[in-house]
Amino acid sequence: MSAPPLIDTHCHLDFEAFDNDRAEVMQRAYANDISDIIIPGTERIHWDRIKDLCSADTGEQPPGQPRLHPCYGLHPYWVCEKNRPDIEALIDYIDINRPIAVGECGLDFRPRQADKKTQLYFFETQLGIAADARLPVVIHSVRATETVIQLIKKNNSLRGMIHSYSGSLEQARQLIDLNFYISLGGSVSYDNASKIRRVAKEIPLTSLLLETDAPDQPDKINQQKRNEPAYLLNTLDVISGLRKQPAETIALQTTSNARALFDIP
Repeated sequence: MSAPPLIDTHCHLDFEAFDNDRAEVMQRAYANDISDIIIPGTERIHWDRIKDLCSADTGEQPPGQPRLHPCYGLHPYWVCEKNRPDIEALIDYIDINRPIAVGECGLDFRPRQADKKTQLYFFETQLGIAADARLPVVIHSVRATETVIQLIKKNNSLRGMIHSYSGSLEQARQLIDLNFYISLGGSVSYDNASKIRRVAKEIPLTSLLLETDAPDQPDKINQQKRNEPAYLLNTLDVISGLRKQPAETIALQTTSNARALFDIP
């Protein structure tokens, strides 16, 4: 028996990596019971292509129930002083084109990223935009989980997800207490990912989301390949084994979690 439908809560389906076979990628996803795909925004120049992609996918579902869902935001990889006007553009874009979330936004404290002051300005501002719009927020956090937690605490009306989670179990528990979901992808399938595997095993199932982050972060089976939504089933199987719970149980709950957070029918 196949697992219940899954939702890929973070997939860059608009990226150029899919330009040559996007329709086939989507068909493989739907054929493998991926019912919905959430597409995060990264730069202002790409918001329109996300909007157009989501609008064009009518699929086989009844009218009013799209399968692709847009988010609009400014990713920390590409923020800099010269694109501060993008913040005002984001406010206007969200007001006109209501997405299911604000993001992808966040902090990335690895070397050779934008300076921390600039990242913090864009992140905190987007948290405020999400709060004002009463939308969930999709957060990118690399080597910055403690700072992310402290900034979320400043606004207790926020809710959202930490995508491709890389923090500790204790930090995950703090984020869950702050009304955030923990989203896990293909990295959990690697034997050396002991910290993330512990998170996958021990957090409440009611706080877990599944994602691919395609075209990046393929699972162990598909390492060195372009990632795609159909591979989400591999992550489901790994987490099922770690938690010693049926895949069907995890699929049902994580899909329910995604529908609740993002208000997907």
